[in-house]
Amino acid sequence: MARSDFNWIPFSHDFTGNSPSFAVDFPIEGTPIDDAYLIITAHNVAWQDHQIYINNQELPGWDIPIHNPGWQTWMDHIPSGFLHSGTNSIMVVRSGGDDFTTKDIVVHWRE
Repeated sequence: MARSDFNWIPFSHDFTGNSPSFAVDFPIEGTPIDDAYLIITAHNVAWQDHQIYINNQELPGWDIPIHNPGWQTWMDHIPSGFLHSGTNSIMVVRSGGDDFTTKDIVVHWRE
């Protein structure tokens, strides 16, 4: 039976001072090898220092660039070794006084 090499993750959250982070678990069947990437949809991002974590490891560089106002779709690199077979987690942490919204994340890997 064929397995997918991506996972669509519902990630709807309003990031504010009272709710600065959001985390979701997602499964991976099989064994990811090599680098991977994610695609995130965000709205009204005005600050570029927000961070994305995969399995409690911070992704390098800018994770969600400035794009205010409106919706954006952004791709970010997931370094080799961040993903593993089984349950994985993804977390976004707000930085500064920026209030923004996320909708969905897609994580894609190679087996």
